Amino acid sequence: MKLSKLTKPELEKIKSNANFTTEEEQIFEFLFRGFSNKEISIKTCLSLRTVERRISDIKEKIKRLEVSDNV
Repeated sequence: MKLSKLTKPELEKIKSNANFTTEEEQIFEFLFRGFSNKEISIKTCLSLRTVERRISDIKEKIKRLEVSDNV
């Protein structure tokens, strides 16, 4: 799923239901605006590896959300 292709209502639904941490929510915002991992790392003052782990966590939460919506 490409986050930058989602509509605003879809993004808001994900944000409100995925139970993101504050840090994950901030990274999620950058992701759907099309920022690269390196750009997110610079903007958030986090290491690139930390950003990659948070993105992995975000994707997992979104995947769980999609599964629960389909049940």
